[in-house]
Order: sequence, then C-alpha cells, then structure tokens
Amino acid sequence: MIAEFNLDTNNEQIEEARTFLADLSGNPPELPYEPQILPGLFAAVGEGSTASTGDLTALIEGSPNLAAKILSVANSSLYALERTVTSLQRAVSVLGFREVRNIALMLGAASFLKTAKLPDGFDFLTFWRHELQTAAVARVLVSTLNGAGQSAGKKSPLCISPDEAYAIGLLHDMGKVFLALRRPRIWRAIEELGRKENLSFAEAENLYWGMDHALIGAQVMHYWRIPLTLTDPINWHHAPDMAPSFVPEAKLLAAANILAHDGLDEKGDLPDAVFVLMPEGVDREKTAQALHPVLTGAPAVGFEEFAG
Repeated sequence: MIAEFNLDTNNEQIEEARTFLADLSGNPPELPYEPQILPGLFAAVGEGSTASTGDLTALIEGSPNLAAKILSVANSSLYALERTVTSLQRAVSVLGFREVRNIALMLGAASFLKTAKLPDGFDFLTFWRHELQTAAVARVLVSTLNGAGQSAGKKSPLCISPDEAYAIGLLHDMGKVFLALRRPRIWRAIEELGRKENLSFAEAENLYWGMDHALIGAQVMHYWRIPLTLTDPINWHHAPDMAPSFVPEAKLLAAANILAHDGLDEKGDLPDAVFVLMPEGVDREKTAQALHPVLTGAPAVGFEEFAG
C-alpha cells in the first residue's frame, strides 16, 4: 500500500519523512467517534453483506454523538425530506446504508478539520470545498462509466461504486491536513518551495522530502481500516500509472482531482490531461455533458452543515 520514496531527495530529508510516518503510525489521528464504527459501516455496505437496518442502527448507536449528527443531517435542507425523521433507524432506512456511510465520513472529516489546530495560511474552507467537488466529480465519473459499460453489454473496468468514488474523493487530500497539523514547519517550507519553483503542492512535497500527502493520507486511512480498494487509489492519485493495484480507480481519482481544480476545457470538453486517464472507449462528449452540472454549480454541502 505504501509508495516508495523519491530517492533523488537527500538522505536527511528522506529520514525526516520516515520519522514522520513512524510517528504518525505510533500516534495516528483519531476520528470523532468510536474506532470500530467506520470499518463496521464499510463492512455493512460491502459485497455479500447481510447486515440489516437494525444492525446498522445498533452500530451507529454505539456513538451517541454520531447518531445525533446523522439524525440532524437527515433533517437538514440537504435532503429536503417530506416528513421529519424522528429516529435513527428511520434515518438509516430512508437514506440508505451507503449514504449513511458517506455522511459518517463527512462528519468525521469536517469535525476533524474544525478541531485541528492548523497553521496560519491553511485555508480549510477552500480545502473542504475541493474535497467535496472532487467527491462529486468522482461519483459522476463512475456513474457515467458504469452506465456506458452496461449499455454496451460490457463489464465495468472499475471495482468501486459511485458512492465509494465519492468517499475516496472526499478523503483524497486529507494527508495535507495531517502534514500541516503534525509538521507545520515542513508544511510551510513545502508551500514556500512550491511558490518559489512554481510547482504543485505534490511536486513540491516530492522535491522536499521524497513523498507526498497522498501517501500520508493513505497511511492514516489504513489505520482507520478503510478498505484497500479505496486507500490504494488515494495513495496513488498523483502517480496512478505507478499503482501496484486498482490502477483504473487511481486514474479515476486523479482525473476527478484535475477536474475539480481546473474544470472542463474552453470548449466544454474533457481536458487532454483527464481524457488520457479514462478507460479505453469512453465517450468524451457524453462524459463532459454529465460532468457539466457538478462542475458549474456550487458544492451541495457546506462545511458548517457537518462541522457545526
């Protein structure tokens, strides 16, 4: 799961990176709810799961704070349900297992961001909007690609669902937060290096100490017991061709990240940098049309709806 270090970086900086990863493993960031809940949610929505609504409700009730938050979000304007949901079991039934899993992820990430003592200059609202945009784009990409494959009678090249694509989009840059929180001096140095050399943050990271935030984030996701089908694409989304497994998923996340940053090209088409990441035979025009609403509209979810 763990990427190799860039050996062009000097030994002292590589050792500094290894020490940071060891410290992160020894004292990993914690989610704002009990550690067994997130892997339990992934297991409940996994292939072959026999979990019932009652089973999932009982799991979430193990964290009264999470249960209250999910009930609150279910009754928010985000879902605009016709009737007020008064019980957690009803919320699980109405929203569905996968949506509840994604709400728990959003609640965890947003709450973590709100309580983290991040260094001056870390714009967490812009960060959060990018996570949401990438998540929304990834979900549309998987829906579009899976739908095209079914229409052509072909098996999808992807082994993740649209909701799982949303999850990895939501978490793909969390390594930046862990870096800024645990090593603010290094985060500032990387930011400065990127500005000075006109590099992306990931390029500046690799130049500074031979690894990037994708690796950092994937290590924490592994500790959180998020499945490898999701952590590997996160790990390799800046170098998807190097991924040892789940290459199509890593490429899709890379494409979603580019689109969330840059949008469609001036013709309203998929940029070349995105198209080369798409599976063979993808309809470029139809994919761009499907993405247009999510790329031109505001993110559907605000930070305060989840962290408030």
